[in-house]
Amino acid sequence: MATRETDVIIIGAGISGLTAAKFLLSKDPNLHVLVLEAKDRVGGRTLSVEMKSNSGTETWDLGGQWVGMCQPHIMALLKELGIETYKQYITGTKFMQVGSKNKISTYQSDIPSLPLLGLLDMNKLIKLTDKLADKVDPEDPFSCPNAELYDALTLEQFVDSHIWTHDVKDLLRAALRTMFGTELSQISLLYYLTYVASAGNLKNLLEATQNTGQEYRIKGGSQQVSLKLLESIGSSRVLLNEPVTRVEQNQDGVIVWSKNGCNYKCQKLIVSIPPFQIGKIQFSPVLPVETREIIKRMPPSSIIKFVVTYPEAFWRTAGCSGEVVSNGGESSVMSCDIGPVGVVYDATSCTGEPALLGFIGGIQAVQWQSQNAESRQSSVLKSLGEFFGEKVYTYLDYKEKVWDQEPYNEGGPVSCVGTGAMRYYAKGLRQPFDNIHFAGTESATVWCGFMNGAVQAGNRAAIEVLYDLRPQLVSAQDLKGIKRPRKQLAKVETTGRKVIRWTFRLGALTVLMFTVRKVYQQISN
Repeated sequence: MATRETDVIIIGAGISGLTAAKFLLSKDPNLHVLVLEAKDRVGGRTLSVEMKSNSGTETWDLGGQWVGMCQPHIMALLKELGIETYKQYITGTKFMQVGSKNKISTYQSDIPSLPLLGLLDMNKLIKLTDKLADKVDPEDPFSCPNAELYDALTLEQFVDSHIWTHDVKDLLRAALRTMFGTELSQISLLYYLTYVASAGNLKNLLEATQNTGQEYRIKGGSQQVSLKLLESIGSSRVLLNEPVTRVEQNQDGVIVWSKNGCNYKCQKLIVSIPPFQIGKIQFSPVLPVETREIIKRMPPSSIIKFVVTYPEAFWRTAGCSGEVVSNGGESSVMSCDIGPVGVVYDATSCTGEPALLGFIGGIQAVQWQSQNAESRQSSVLKSLGEFFGEKVYTYLDYKEKVWDQEPYNEGGPVSCVGTGAMRYYAKGLRQPFDNIHFAGTESATVWCGFMNGAVQAGNRAAIEVLYDLRPQLVSAQDLKGIKRPRKQLAKVETTGRKVIRWTFRLGALTVLMFTVRKVYQQISN
């Protein structure tokens, strides 16, 4: 078969790869750019599906879905593509299930309904995390003070050494299990601090309030970002069902072979797929040792996402936000240690079609994958019923996505780094290997692991390529646009954190007043 020659080849038609293609073509429409995608669709870890609704059908996301004003790259891209967003619904009573007795409690504000000591414990950990993360540069995490020590510790060890109350430990495990798709014992503390630093602070990662990462949802679903990018660059430049198996680099350029027997030649190659998938491609000469080391130690995590649509938003009528954070509760299945539900949100569409969405992450996802879909669905509905009542069974449609079973992803939502590997992180994920460049959200320095990170990394890789092929087209503004606005991100202090601070102050004052009163009563008697 004849070799197809082009200027730039991009492996992966997710948001990052398509963003890179768009950037290159916007600078020079005459560049020959070709995107090779192993799947039969674009979108990577975003996936929007049609589900039954009151009006017939509506679109919901079974993959990545949230964006926020604190995420500059994805928000700019959405505006450019003409894609609108709407607020994540968070008004009303929220549920929390933590502790050895799996007790369910409720709260109204952004602050969980923890005892005073628990609130103080949580506040201490948040402050310590932000303080340590502020010293970590996502562009070079291993340059921070105590980097080797932090990389030798797991996130579990960090939490255990600084948190005394069992409920707070349970709460953090439940929330972070969903965020990362793995257990705290599998995550390097330095990687965690890098992740937090790339988002500005911990609150940005965890909440859906103003100026946080879960602030908005995308009208029509997040996969349309990739579909709109496809329209922009032209579908003829994207080849689906074309998995790459081999890459050879020589003095004449780069040759790429696909599983289908096709081969392509280019001057520059951008690899924009998850780290674990890079390791499945044969490179000649082999990739640098830092790249090989980090991709070996950065496996995909485990996540299952479900969406349930309803004829009415009964939780809203009852004054609930639809939010749940749970340790899983008791399992109804012998082979699973805990129940399936981790985090739940209101998923009502922009047109008002009611739905709930939820996640099964980490060890929950690993164990519940062994169950058949019917058993998993039954258990999820049973768990939802513990929070919202019997109306959870009056659903219109139920769909789930087991991301571990998705070809060419094999997990989600992000690939995490275990202990002892962060010394290879920055160089292994981002540094070009001659004419081979790397994109993908894991390589980002601003909101890595999110759609924003995918956009930033795609733009950065495209600029690297353009700097070699068409250096006169790279502007100072282009270079500035891919840098992390550290001060701007760290500057944001939302109302929620102010509320937390004053809550702790009032709590401490209450304890002091109570103590004084008891002493006074004893003296009087």
